[in-house]
Amino acid sequence: MKTTIKTIAMVAAIALAVSACKKDDKDDIKPNNPAPPANESELITTMKIQLRDSTNHSDAGTFTFKDLDGTGGNPAAFGGTNQSDSVITILSNHEYKATILLLDETKTPIDTISNEVLEEGADHLFFFNGSAPTGTPYSVYLSGSGTTIKYLDLDANNRGIGLQTLWTAPSMQMGKSALTIELKHQPGTKDGSHTNNGETDIQVPFKLKVN
Repeated sequence: MKTTIKTIAMVAAIALAVSACKKDDKDDIKPNNPAPPANESELITTMKIQLRDSTNHSDAGTFTFKDLDGTGGNPAAFGGTNQSDSVITILSNHEYKATILLLDETKTPIDTISNEVLEEGADHLFFFNGSAPTGTPYSVYLSGSGTTIKYLDLDANNRGIGLQTLWTAPSMQMGKSALTIELKHQPGTKDGSHTNNGETDIQVPFKLKVN
């Protein structure tokens, strides 16, 4: 009988200890290790293409796209020096250094998004007419305008980014043709390919004309 009572008491003590442990585990403060936040897309309201003649270093114009209130609001607008609409005009037999500037003009002061694109260059790539760049350094040939675009900037993996490019115009005049400039965010997948690879941060349908 004494043995039975001792056994029952021991079982009860063990059950109480287990219950207390469960309660203690539940009440313990867990370390605060939240999952890292997702890389949120930045708002880009403005794209500026600044062209400079690579021979005489003269300013060849700034070509601008603005959409200050985003999709579904007021129509986007094109305008800049030497630009009345979406057409970028260059001269035949000339080379131009092109700089792309991305801005968020809803903020005060204005936020220069292209700085962040450069910092995260390994995850970003500009495409021209959706063509996958080739070669080392990257380059793209635009058949509609006969213009070659060579990437001048490199990310940490020695792949182009496209904020700085060199445009080589053909020796003949060419009428207006498509020049769609698109920035894609490709974290962990950037390899120069365009199709089904990453998300589009901004896409602007310029046109290119060679005089």
